Amino acid sequence: MKTRRASSALVHAAKLFEVFARDECDTVVIVTGDTDVAPAVRTASALYPSKAIAFAFPFARKNNELAQLVRTSFHIRKEAYIAHQFSDPLRLPDGSTISKPLTW
Repeated sequence: MKTRRASSALVHAAKLFEVFARDECDTVVIVTGDTDVAPAVRTASALYPSKAIAFAFPFARKNNELAQLVRTSFHIRKEAYIAHQFSDPLRLPDGSTISKPLTW
């Protein structure tokens, strides 16, 4: 499991640097509560001081270390998850359907 998280953080870090280097955006919002991305956020903030990074913390999760790294952070409310779910089943453009799992 640790390897999976580390590689996920690496992928997110690479994408963060890519969008900043290509000047594809002014602000990046990262949805996480995990500190794995903290080194990348610190470095990106130093290298791209005109760019903004914000954290959106999933429901019932907050990370003070991450919140202190950025100027903006916010929480995703439980109600937001409910209000923004796809229909079940979801019909894909090719006509196939996918269903939600019975449990999360």
